[in-house]
Amino acid sequence: MVRPVCKKHNYKTVKPYKMAKSTTAPAIIEPKQSTNVVQTLKSKFTLYEQQVLPQLLTVHGISPSQFTQIVISEIKKSDKLLQAFVENPASMFASVLAGAEIGLIPSDTIGEFYLIPRNLKQSDGSYKMTVTPQIGYKGLVSILLRSGDVSRVHTEVVYEGDTFEPIYGLEPNIIHKPNFDTPRTADKIRYAYAVAKMKNGEYQFAVMTRAEIETIKNLSKFPNDLYFNDKMGVNRWMERKCALIQLSKMLPKDYYSKKAISMDNMVEGGAMLTLDENNQIKIVEGSAIKPTRYRNIYGTLNSSTKENSEAETTEELV
Repeated sequence: MVRPVCKKHNYKTVKPYKMAKSTTAPAIIEPKQSTNVVQTLKSKFTLYEQQVLPQLLTVHGISPSQFTQIVISEIKKSDKLLQAFVENPASMFASVLAGAEIGLIPSDTIGEFYLIPRNLKQSDGSYKMTVTPQIGYKGLVSILLRSGDVSRVHTEVVYEGDTFEPIYGLEPNIIHKPNFDTPRTADKIRYAYAVAKMKNGEYQFAVMTRAEIETIKNLSKFPNDLYFNDKMGVNRWMERKCALIQLSKMLPKDYYSKKAISMDNMVEGGAMLTLDENNQIKIVEGSAIKPTRYRNIYGTLNSSTKENSEAETTEELV
């Protein structure tokens, strides 16, 4: 079957994945199987560590062996991630490599980049445990500071009872005096704002109302219980992240920062990462597959091996 082509952007198009929830629980890996799965996982990532990750991580000063060790450790902690490795390895490898490309290590402890397993309906109607990447609040701060033009980033949440006055015009400013004598619960949140101090001493800020944050929350194709949640979202990272993303649109960003924010927005909109027939990362977002200007992650393999062994190695990696 020949895939249609978008003439305007020359992108191949595919039938979008449906985000419907499964009515049946995904298969669970038995303990005996788990050991074999982990061993297979380690052998696959050893090949990435040797032949793919160095060219992605060198620019960020991250050790491929350290990156691999942390990723494997994270996957081993989650039965659902192990299941995703078995059922949909392309989504896992694409998500991990995307993190490597933008210089963020998938780790719940570090809190910059996450591998989220979801049981999603595929284009053929089947359900598979699928990995979707998510940039955390700390990861977003990290990539914004990389530009070299931003020296500091700060975010805050404003509650009912606080004195809050954003001032625009020729001399923009924010006046925020928290009132700690009033309840600071999720239902009392009114605004979230982000401030960046530039290397030249100037400040830029962005303010979002509660209604605007709720709109972004509702636009996401994947539910996120961290929004306005006093138990799970006590630090208000999602509300802060919304304001920070809004601010990032006005800040200078390097190549990797632009790519990271774009990818995060598309995934929130329901897109998924996978590998195409040439084993390069592609984003399936419903209407088009965008090349996303990721480098050919198999460039080193393809240039250093013969044609026949190249095909074998690529197949083994996936």
